[in-house]
Amino acid sequence: MRQLPQLLFTTLLTGCLLIPAGIQADSLSAQLPDIGKVGSSVLSPRAEQQLGQEFMRSVRGSLKLLDDRPTTAYLQGLADRLASSLQGEHAPITVFLVDDPSINAFAGPGGFIGIHTGLLLSAQTEDELASVMAHEIAHVTQRHLVRAFQDNQRMSLPTMGALIAAMVLGGTNPQVGEAVLASAVANSAQQQLTHSRGSEQEADNIGLEMLVNANFSPYAMVDFFETLQNKQQLTEFSAPEFLRTHPLTVGRIADARNRAAQFGPQAFGDSAYFSLIQARTAALTQRPWPTRHGSAAAKTHSPHHPLAPQYFQALSDAGQGNFDTAREALSQLVKTNEHPVLFRYSAAQLDLTANQPQKAHDLLKQSLALFPGNLPLIELFAESLLRLQQPEPALRLLKSTLRKYPEQFHLFRPYAQAANALGLESEAYRALAELQYAQGNLHQAVDYLEKALRTPNLATYDRLSLQARQDMLKAEVSLQELSIAQEPGN
Repeated sequence: MRQLPQLLFTTLLTGCLLIPAGIQADSLSAQLPDIGKVGSSVLSPRAEQQLGQEFMRSVRGSLKLLDDRPTTAYLQGLADRLASSLQGEHAPITVFLVDDPSINAFAGPGGFIGIHTGLLLSAQTEDELASVMAHEIAHVTQRHLVRAFQDNQRMSLPTMGALIAAMVLGGTNPQVGEAVLASAVANSAQQQLTHSRGSEQEADNIGLEMLVNANFSPYAMVDFFETLQNKQQLTEFSAPEFLRTHPLTVGRIADARNRAAQFGPQAFGDSAYFSLIQARTAALTQRPWPTRHGSAAAKTHSPHHPLAPQYFQALSDAGQGNFDTAREALSQLVKTNEHPVLFRYSAAQLDLTANQPQKAHDLLKQSLALFPGNLPLIELFAESLLRLQQPEPALRLLKSTLRKYPEQFHLFRPYAQAANALGLESEAYRALAELQYAQGNLHQAVDYLEKALRTPNLATYDRLSLQARQDMLKAEVSLQELSIAQEPGN
């Protein structure tokens, strides 16, 4: 299937849960089991961030990621909503989407959380999806993975990142020697199994509080557990992937149900919009249309959005190259004025796919007048400008956006394209260096900065700035290499 260009769409989520006056979410904190302090003695926040980058390098090399901006942004919005109620410092949560039909999710070091498309399509309600994400966020905030490896502090960050990826993803990684992997697992297997059971209980408890604080139903976690249990009973030879990494027992389900009951009457999230995201994911991955067949709550409170079938068909037609049919359907969706940013984004995206950048430009310019400052529209608008060979306004737009949102590192790629088109060679190389650095590729980042420094007629200020940045990155590389050299066996 030909996929549409993947660009960012930011979704604002709303909820409607009212916590009964007699029950406060934070009142249950005292009831949570304490399996140890979560202090920073294991790894510093910066070291954990680097560990997360090494983990993601292994993930990108091992899994097929679905870089669909609207869906990823929707998941990120759910994660931000859930994490907003947490107290204390924790790694920023970054959600990514794995193109895999299995029902699974996992948390890695550094706040990275992977969601399988199979989980997204199998969840019966937005609340069920939120319950899984809350569970994984709890693993992150309690630093369960890092704490499990605290006895291996002499292991280098690249090796530890690859080892964690190998264990989380259920396979070996070429960056990890077989002897290192076997030794690490053998020495701590029983400890990690016991710790895993305690970690799962802690993640359930904290996840329930997050659900309630973010206005989701706490019973959604119970519903999801029961759905997994039913699938396990129906499948003779293999359990859902999620159960292999998140052991589920009858006692765990009962405990979750008892805790959920303490929060009183349940409410539900925006499953109508959730169904639009499911429709998009199903169309892009050529998977079956999701149906509601789970709990009574799912059947009652998770209706398909009335426009979801039309949206699904439009994206499916676009994926099959039927652009005229898809364009007409999306045009009608834009006119409904429901979820106008999503439908306008998709219509402009289709115009770019069909090599009609002027149509995309005109629609996006109109859309930005209605939604000024909207990041997904800005990014798509910049692409339309580049396609129309207007790099100067594209560069100005991207520069101002990155100044305001430096964490949107994916914008460095079109920024580099615009700078290169304008003959700003050193600026283009620096943008590529920052993109590589954000993805944990330190050596590539240093190389790009070296190319920037070799640019002819470089201004003195620019040279000093580039040199300072390169020196900073070289220092990180040296520390990383020293850590590897001091690793046992080297």
